[in-house]
Formats: sequence, structure tokens, C-alpha cells
Amino acid sequence: MKAQDNFLKLRRTSILMNFVKKQGGAWDHNEWQGLCDTLAQKGYDPIDFDQVGLLLEEKKAKYLARI
Repeated sequence: MKAQDNFLKLRRTSILMNFVKKQGGAWDHNEWQGLCDTLAQKGYDPIDFDQVGLLLEEKKAKYLARI
């Protein structure tokens, strides 16, 4: 599967918002790396982690706007 296909597939899940909620809207590099590893283990590899990071920041902004 291509990186873009995996990204589109990931966008349709709640994985990133669940991560944001679990972290309370803040995380460090090690936690980000752990998320990347989890995505790879779940079969979202290859994927453009720059795109994932941007989407994660969108999810974070939505989460913080609600609290």
C-alpha cells in the first residue's frame, strides 16, 4: 500500500484523536516516536509522518478548543 493510501486510511480512524486525548493535548518527542511506532505496528507503513504530524496538530487544536 502506498504512503498516501495509508494516510487517507488513518484519517478515517480515531487513532490520532485518541492519542491527543490520552496525552491531554501535549506530548514530547518520545511520545511522538511511540505513536509513530504504533502506527507502523498497526500496518500504516509506509506513511508520510510529516503529514501525520500536521493532522495530529489539527486534532490537537480541535481538542484544546473543546476543553
